[in-house]
Amino acid sequence: MGFVIKFIFFCVFSALIISNYGDDIVRIVGNEVRLASDSSPKEFRSSANLVHSFEIPIKQDGHYWVSMNVNNQKIRFIVDTGATSVTLSHADAEKLNLHLYDNDFDIVVNTASGQTTMAEVELDVVSVGAIELYGVKALVAREGMLSVSLLGMNYLNKLDRFEFRDQKLIIEQ
Repeated sequence: MGFVIKFIFFCVFSALIISNYGDDIVRIVGNEVRLASDSSPKEFRSSANLVHSFEIPIKQDGHYWVSMNVNNQKIRFIVDTGATSVTLSHADAEKLNLHLYDNDFDIVVNTASGQTTMAEVELDVVSVGAIELYGVKALVAREGMLSVSLLGMNYLNKLDRFEFRDQKLIIEQ
């Protein structure tokens, strides 16, 4: 009789764990399998505290480049800790179907090239791996001003943690 009770308890306990944490378990196991066969930037999820982490390796040019999903479009960013805000190139803003008019460029900013004006927008979602941030404020540069979008400090400061270690930028949420 004791075996039957223990077996029933085990089944109920297992069902409870799976119903509450099944998606997390599948995601963790899936990430481990993918990581074992993937040499791209590493994403992992710690089962102890459910932290989402993503590693961005330094490139040969000495910069940290990352392709991110912005409003369901892939946008390539250079990480720029000297930039106060996420700043989209005009071409990337067009790719995101952000229709801006000349009078939208009313935010005065100081850049390395001097003072200019940019347009302010809010991005619904900016994600990389399992890290997702919502309602990210961004600036849009005027046409021809930037050839690449900048991942600025307002994004990095919304994360739980970021650090530069061993030629990698590690971001966590």
